[in-house]
Amino acid sequence: MKLEGSCHCGAVRFRCEASSPVPYQRCYCSICRKQQGGGGYAVNLGADAASMQVEGSEAISVYHAEMEDGTSSGERHFCSRCGSALWLYDPSWPELIHPFASAIDTDLPVPPAI
Repeated sequence: MKLEGSCHCGAVRFRCEASSPVPYQRCYCSICRKQQGGGGYAVNLGADAASMQVEGSEAISVYHAEMEDGTSSGERHFCSRCGSALWLYDPSWPELIHPFASAIDTDLPVPPAI
């Protein structure tokens, strides 16, 4: 499935392919709780990192969280103009990229009932 997303101010737009954007991954780690607000968690989607296309990359900043045992390898991309969280990339899993569902403009499928 093709996913298209953007930040709130429109400075950054991105596209990527996701073989299965559901089930969504809810992350309750301290970093996501602090950065995502709302429900106190981030909702991540799994996508193919090689398919990522970005417009407005000059407006993107990257945050590496400081943890007890050092700096996180996770790269949290966000818009430096409006602060919208966009996606997480971690070089430990170079084939994956995790767009935040809050940044996706494409209608997402409904997850199956559990």
